[in-house]
Formats: sequence, C-alpha cells, structure tokens
Amino acid sequence: MDRQPPDISLAVGNGARRMTYAELADVRGISRGSAERLVRRRKWPRQVGNDGVVRVVVPLIDVQKSSKAAAIADGQGGHASRTSIPGQPADVPLTSPLISDPGRFAGVPRIIEALKGAVDTLRSQLERERGRVDQAERRIEELQANLADAVAAERIAAGEAAALRTAADRRRAWGLWRRLRWAARGRGD
Repeated sequence: MDRQPPDISLAVGNGARRMTYAELADVRGISRGSAERLVRRRKWPRQVGNDGVVRVVVPLIDVQKSSKAAAIADGQGGHASRTSIPGQPADVPLTSPLISDPGRFAGVPRIIEALKGAVDTLRSQLERERGRVDQAERRIEELQANLADAVAAERIAAGEAAALRTAADRRRAWGLWRRLRWAARGRGD
C-alpha cells in the first residue's frame, strides 16, 4: 500500500511550503509561466534539488488563498468565476469584482457622497482653525511688541533711578561738606 505523506510533511518553517512550479501552477490554477513570474515578482526563495527540479518556498497563506480560489472556480463556491458580458467571449474570466458582482458595490455612490461631505466638513474646520492660528499669531506679535516696549521703559527707568541716586549721594556729600565747613568756622552752636 502506497501511502502519501500528509500535507504537513511538505511544510517548511515559518508557515511556508516547498512546491515545484508545476504544483504551484496547479494549486493556483495558472500556467507554469505565470507561476514562474509570480515567484519572481513575490521574490520567494527558490532551490534547485539534486534531481534538477526547482522548488519554491511558498507561504502557506498564499497556498490556502489559492485553494479557496480554486474551489470557487471549480463550482464548489457560491458562484462561477466566468460570466458572459456583451462584447466579450464567454470563456474570459472576470477578474474585477465590480464586473463579477455589480450589485455588491451598489452603495459605493452613497459612500462617496458621504466621504465628500466629511471632506467638506474637515475643510471648513481647517479654515476655521487657520483663522484662529492667524489671530493667535497677530496677538503674539502684539504681546511681543508690548514686551519690547516694557523692557525699553524698564531700562529707561533704571537709568533715571541710577541718575537720581547719584544726585542724592552728591547732595548728601555736599550737605556733609557744608556741615564740616560750618564746624570749621565755628558757627556750630
């Protein structure tokens, strides 16, 4: 009895699986050339075995997604993947979800209108905030000018106070000098 190894024996660390290009093409339902291009585009690691067959390390998520897609394509899923569109052959697969299920996106115009309304609201809020920022900047400039005036006035007052102190000290010294003169002349009582 030939038993096939379980799927897990093909698993590689970090949730990946080694597959040949032919296996990858079969699982994803694409041609071998498309499988090779997919591997190059996704930059999945490749390894040439002793038998000369190239094996690719494919993440399990991509294998599982493709298995679900294959089940849908085989008719096991909810709807067939090929539909007839006027002007196109019936065997052309539909890749756009908008074409394959137009009813699915019937609410898109309402969503777009709601988003436009939200953008308009945000624009008006932005303009209001810009006005507030401009007003705050003008107020800051006024306060800076007032502060500069106050600093200049303080410096002027400090200079005048120093001049008055010097004059007072001179007068005090002059008064002492006068008293000494009076004492020297003998006029002191």
